[in-house]
Amino acid sequence: GSGGYAIPSNVEDIAFKKVNIKFVIYMEKAAEWERLNEDRVWDKLDCLIISSQGQATRGIRRLLQRLSTEHKLPIYVLTDYDPYGWYIYSVIKHGSISLAHISEKLAIPNARFLGLTADDIEKYGLEKHLIKFEEVDFRRLEQIGSYDWFRNSKGWQRQFKMMKEMKSKAELAALAVRGITFISDEYLPDKIKNKEFLD
Repeated sequence: GSGGYAIPSNVEDIAFKKVNIKFVIYMEKAAEWERLNEDRVWDKLDCLIISSQGQATRGIRRLLQRLSTEHKLPIYVLTDYDPYGWYIYSVIKHGSISLAHISEKLAIPNARFLGLTADDIEKYGLEKHLIKFEEVDFRRLEQIGSYDWFRNSKGWQRQFKMMKEMKSKAELAALAVRGITFISDEYLPDKIKNKEFLD
């Protein structure tokens, strides 16, 4: 499967005959998946990489949850530095507000955020690649900042504050300025090794 495999909407009947990976990386964009797949990140880091176009489907979320609960695999979420990427992470970790009645089958409390942060913008010199906020971005940031699980997190509140001060967002693709394979060769391995996650 050089192009990967499709994940069905119902994954209850999938049987895992053998699981010999260390963790799973879910990313919001198929373009990032293609980059990591071409760089064989799944082989280099001994992991599984999964993507969807934007918000993860119920099938993907359930598959991630099964891998987390049944096989005790860490689930890392890789998104852009923007309120929408952070919302995608929150839905994977805590479930969707509109689907709260089935959160026990979809939410992954142990998921960790591996995506771009304000600290990464500074660390990797991505300031020139920031995208100015529009009013809708400010509103979205305020909205998700009020969610209980974000409101009670010092780490996340710090990120919200820094993003508000920057008045900007950034895409993972900006990391390519440091080299086309930088995200695969350095960014991800370093963050995972150093446990630079947001909970």
